[in-house]
Amino acid sequence: MYSPRKSLSTPAAHEFGFPYTPYEIQEQLMQQLFQVLEHKQIGIFESPTGTGKSLTLTCGALTWLRQHEQLVRTELLQRIDQVQAQLKQLQIESAQAEDWITAQSKTRTQRLELEQLHRLRELLQQKEQELEQIKQRKRQQQEHQRPARRASDLKETPVEEEEALNSDEELDNVESVLEEQPAELQSERFRDVQIFFCSRTHSQLSQIVAELRKTPHGQNVRCIALGSRQQLCINAQVRKLPNIGLINERCLDMAQSKISANAISKSRQTLSRCVYKSSAQLQRLSNAALCEPFDIEELVAEGSACGGCPYYATRAAQSQAQLLLLPYPMLLQRSARQQLGLDLRGAIIIVDEAHNLLDTIAQLHSSELSLAQLQLAKQQLAGYKQRYARRLSSANLLRINQLLYVVRRLLQLLEAGGEPRMLRTYELSAEGDFFNIDVHELLEFCARTRLAQKMQSFGRQLQREPHPSENRPPPTQQLLQRLAAQHEQQCQTLSKCKRKAADENADDKAKQPPHPQPAAQTPAMSSPFRPLIAFLETLTSNAADGRVLLNPETATLKYLLLNPAEHFADIVKEARALIIAGGTMRPTQELTEQLFAHCPERVVERFYDHVVPADAVLPFILPTGPTGARLCFSYAERTSPAMLKELSMVLQNLCGVLPAGVVCFLPSYAYLDTVYGHLEQSGALQRIGQRKRIFRETAGGAGVEQLLQQYANAIDQTAGGALLLSVVGGKLSEGLNFADQLGRGVIVVGLPYPNRTSPELKERMRHLDATLGNGAGNEYYENLCMKAVNQCIGRSVRHIRDYACVYLLDERYGSERIQQKLPAWIARHIHVASEGFGAVQARTARFFKARS
Repeated sequence: MYSPRKSLSTPAAHEFGFPYTPYEIQEQLMQQLFQVLEHKQIGIFESPTGTGKSLTLTCGALTWLRQHEQLVRTELLQRIDQVQAQLKQLQIESAQAEDWITAQSKTRTQRLELEQLHRLRELLQQKEQELEQIKQRKRQQQEHQRPARRASDLKETPVEEEEALNSDEELDNVESVLEEQPAELQSERFRDVQIFFCSRTHSQLSQIVAELRKTPHGQNVRCIALGSRQQLCINAQVRKLPNIGLINERCLDMAQSKISANAISKSRQTLSRCVYKSSAQLQRLSNAALCEPFDIEELVAEGSACGGCPYYATRAAQSQAQLLLLPYPMLLQRSARQQLGLDLRGAIIIVDEAHNLLDTIAQLHSSELSLAQLQLAKQQLAGYKQRYARRLSSANLLRINQLLYVVRRLLQLLEAGGEPRMLRTYELSAEGDFFNIDVHELLEFCARTRLAQKMQSFGRQLQREPHPSENRPPPTQQLLQRLAAQHEQQCQTLSKCKRKAADENADDKAKQPPHPQPAAQTPAMSSPFRPLIAFLETLTSNAADGRVLLNPETATLKYLLLNPAEHFADIVKEARALIIAGGTMRPTQELTEQLFAHCPERVVERFYDHVVPADAVLPFILPTGPTGARLCFSYAERTSPAMLKELSMVLQNLCGVLPAGVVCFLPSYAYLDTVYGHLEQSGALQRIGQRKRIFRETAGGAGVEQLLQQYANAIDQTAGGALLLSVVGGKLSEGLNFADQLGRGVIVVGLPYPNRTSPELKERMRHLDATLGNGAGNEYYENLCMKAVNQCIGRSVRHIRDYACVYLLDERYGSERIQQKLPAWIARHIHVASEGFGAVQARTARFFKARS
């Protein structure tokens, strides 16, 4: 990679290739983004939802990249000429110099630089030739387009599957497949700056591709969308598997079948080799992806047409790409970056929708292990050891015994019962009595021997054995069904506990156990060894960075990451520039203190106003209800008859003056059920229903798309519109668009503080107080609430011609401290309805009458 000595000047607004006439804030964002990239800074950008933030970021970054690449090529050639001239001059001076040693040293330095520059030029020319060849092959393919190959035309080649790779020789000498340890490129390559655009979901990344095509950049940029096998696999055998864990295992088994000739000769079973991974098919799809931006769905369609695997084709193309689109886990997890071969050195990193970046990092690097997984791991390990003990070397047998011992000790800790406890990693190993086992060596053994894949294969073999002998473990099929049922029951119990925790006191621990599914209906369980290995890896981390929650009540062990900076440090260090962007980034203090404490001089913060006119949003704070009673939806008061009555009257009155669609966000699913039940019993539901059709979100997020479609249809078909009861933090509160008629009114009931008695939240707040000072924990607690509120508010106004009313129902919103954490475009125009509810209705009616 060549670093230019000159600096780029900031372009004018019309030079960014923006497909529309940009608003003023879009011009500012693109220009200030350009400056951050040029000066190698860290930019925190807040641009309200609906202001075209993602497209603006893309145009700004690609414009900088185009100009930077042009500067690199121009300056590299100029620098070669300059050094050659300087070298000639030094040689002349050296022949006449008395201090010839100093003169020779200068000459040698210039020769070394010239050699390096010549090598860079050769690599640059080689890369340009490769890119030109890719374009030529693409043109030839289009000229001689063949009909799409159907899956039925691709005959599977059966190959022998090794017997779980169980021999001692194989345990010591098996090479890793591409997914486990991708091979580094052996030859030198010229590295241009790459842009990694990271967002929360593939649908958001697909929108980037659609918008990119509207810009001049879309005709030339090499854009690759990265995804998991679950999104990109086109093999019907693999896609039909019920979860991502099984999909990964099956794909790796197919790749594994190609690398062990000894194992193939000893095999007894057959495994189909994937027909979509031939080099010719992968190259064809890789070329197509580099020549034209595809989103995930289009990659899958193109791969099905040409018979090439989109997953491995995108991995092959990524080193040549200029813009890589990827979801959070692929960027934020070091192991995922290593497996994919992503090189962040000198790159531009853009993290979009980053309002919950700290929590996302913590969640991705946390790990959970259930009792059912540990039981299954123990059974499979014991059976594996019993069957192959004679074929294992003493060193490998020792490691398996150590792993089995650790599993048994973790099981004992969970089965001992007691209260949930928070432990440091070394405290867990001490209580489990495996502190003297080197976990690093165990993990190295698991990686070197690919133990997780072997145990997956071994588990499948046991399932195929209908008559185990008396010396074998119990029938594995029954065991799997029983453990799957236990696992499902524990998951349901944990989910119920979490929902109840938001609405019940921590002292009330009464739980109703769910009915387990019949064995015949239990879902398939993926191998427990990858979760086990992931959990063991967390035990090797810095003890100060996390805690282990030992929870016998839910039968789980969970590692909680408390210090996200440790896992983000590599990204900050390696990247040329880093952009953290979102619609609601404030407050940013905790973000900068936790992630960028070591480089505060690099941080630049920019906050932009909304594109809508000031009078397009009418926000209210309602401290009192229609009867004049105070509104306070704290946990202690919100279920009181008086508060439920006041809320039902607010909904009735607002639905009477608000046109089209109204979305009401409530603090939890349990409270939504309580409110809905009160509306039914009081008759308010029927009265509201005479004007608006009523819909409500259900826990788990099932059927969200169908619910939204029904809601939209009701608005079109019903004169009064529709009311949608939703939940803060639910599927409808983030990432969805309630533009125009879908959201003329947004109502937020109460302040949705999370459950403060949660062991995880308590430990995180304690950690922040200890590391950032007293009060940091409370600040984090309040910010969690307000970021959720701001996300709900942002669902309404989505473009410059949109308009809506916003109602914040709770007297606590009147606090100046709370109002400072609202979006600036809301806080600036907020109206505290101290004169009574009637005035709110009147102003609402006038607001919409003026726009009718």
